[in-house]
Formats: sequence, C-alpha cells, structure tokens
Amino acid sequence: MLIHNVEQLKANNEFAMDVESGLNAKQKHISPKFFYDKNGSKLFEEICAQPEYYLNRTELLILKKSVNEIIRLIGENQISIIELGNGNSTKTRILLEPSISTLKRVCYFPIDVSLKMLESSIRDLIREYANLQVFGLCSDYLSGLIKIDEYMKKHDNIPKRKLILFLGSSIGNFDPEELKNFLYGLRRNLRKEDALLIGFDLEKNKIDLESAYNDKKGVTAKFNLNILSRINRELAGNFKLSTFEHKSFFNIRKHRIEMHLQSKIDQQVIIGSIGRTFYFKKGETIHTENSYKFTENRLKGLVKNAGLEVIKNFTDPEKQYSLILLKKVSNTTKP
Repeated sequence: MLIHNVEQLKANNEFAMDVESGLNAKQKHISPKFFYDKNGSKLFEEICAQPEYYLNRTELLILKKSVNEIIRLIGENQISIIELGNGNSTKTRILLEPSISTLKRVCYFPIDVSLKMLESSIRDLIREYANLQVFGLCSDYLSGLIKIDEYMKKHDNIPKRKLILFLGSSIGNFDPEELKNFLYGLRRNLRKEDALLIGFDLEKNKIDLESAYNDKKGVTAKFNLNILSRINRELAGNFKLSTFEHKSFFNIRKHRIEMHLQSKIDQQVIIGSIGRTFYFKKGETIHTENSYKFTENRLKGLVKNAGLEVIKNFTDPEKQYSLILLKKVSNTTKP
C-alpha cells in the first residue's frame, strides 16, 4: 500500500524549475534525480547488468555474504526496514528473506521518487512474501523518513526499531556540502537503537572507474540522453538527441566521476512549457551527474563528522566497495 504520494503537479513544477534554473547557469546542469522516470529506471537496471559496472555486482556479493551477520548485529526480533531509492528491490530481497524467516515481525517501507517503479515493486513483493507488510512512499528521502515516523506513531503494530538502507553507492551523487547535510538529516531520523546501512564506492584506478560509466553497449549513454527525452515529453522540449553525446570521466582532483551531455553543434533548444529558448555552443555540456568515490580515511572523517559510528564495515577482498553498518552516536553535539 502507498501511505504517501507526491502530487504530480508539484513534481512536474519541480522538474520545470530545475531545468530552467540549470540550463540558465554558466555551467549548464540538471539534477540526476530526474534520470529516474519509467524508461530511465529500466535503463539503470540494464546498466547494473553490464560487465563493466562492477558496483552493483560487488555490492550484491558483499550483501549476500554479510546478510546474516547484519541481522545478528541489529539484534532485534521485530524490525522496520526502510529503503531509500528501492528501484526493483532486488538487493532488498537478500535482506528480506532471512529477516522474514528468522524474525518475529518485519515491515518494509520503500521510498522512491518514481511512482510507477514503486507501485510495481510493491505489487511484486506482496505477491512473493505473503507475511510481509509493505508501506510505500513516493517522496524525497528525508521527507519520506519524517512521514514514516508519523505513520509509526499512529500504528502500534509497526516495529519501532529501524534499519535504513541506502544502497547502490547513490550516496556518491551528493556534493560534499549536500552530503554533510544529508547525513545530518539521516542522523536526526535515527534513534540510538536504529541502524543505517550505506553503500560507498571506493576510489580506485582511473581505467576501471571510467569503464564502469562508459560501457561498450552504450547503455549508460542512453540513460544519460534519456533525461533530454524526458524534457521533450514532459516539458514540450525540442531537443534533438542525435546532436548531443554522452561524456563521462574521472575528475581526479575532485575524486568523482562526472557525467555530461555534450552538444555536437551550435544550436538552440526551445522548451515550450517554460517558454524559454536555450543556446548551446559546439562542445558545451550539460552536467548531469557526479559520482564521488571515497578513500577509507575520507570515509572515517565523514562518518565521525556526521555524528555516526561504524558498527561494522563489510567490503570485498579487492576493497573496491564498502557496505557500512552505522548507528547514531548518542553523546554527539552534532545537529
């Protein structure tokens, strides 16, 4: 069941405002959160299946190996699992199956900005797990966590202990200041007995990183270009996708993969719903995504500064990726 849903008009207005503001900036940009319409979500699932995209494969292996220990470390017989950006809940099932079989009561709260993906995921999970209660929220993440707390207070039968999941290295999409504020926001929604499981992609050699975002089949390129298709469809834009190309590279100084859409020619684009024309020079780009990569030392500082504490750090033998189980530091002075 859905317990909260963003109004479609509000969502459309946010998209229009972001596009207008971003394309009017000196470095044109569009937020990566708008990648995930129905087609974008499907393309991302296809990206995860590409051999170059080690992130999904590695996180799955870590999760499968560590799931029983994660459940043991949480140490509770009733739990509410809350997932930020659940997609099709493939990884969630790895946690759900042993939790349902060993714990007295499990509730699942997926939060996603894509209503269609959310509804599809809820239908599948309810069909697969007869004893699982699923409460979906179509919302941004922090607002969704607040809504869940409100819902829990009104329903005594919902387990109050929470395990919040943020998988897929989506944490890397936040710029440093955004990341600091986001982690503070997560911490404010944790009680001392709750836990937080986050996937972090670790910094590694440039070749492997760039290959992951430039797969040979060109699926990532289609995913990146799909945001222009979405503008055409939802905001009456007239982008010609053939005149833009996908560019992705590792910015060593900023420790991040950058994704851009580069104009092949001098051109102008009209976006009818906002009544604006935007001009592009040949070689000019729209910056669509950052994906930050982390060293172990940077992760330690990040966690400490956010008022969080590591319960256990799970990683693969090659140390490509970290899945970190965290809790709130009770005596911190952080907001």
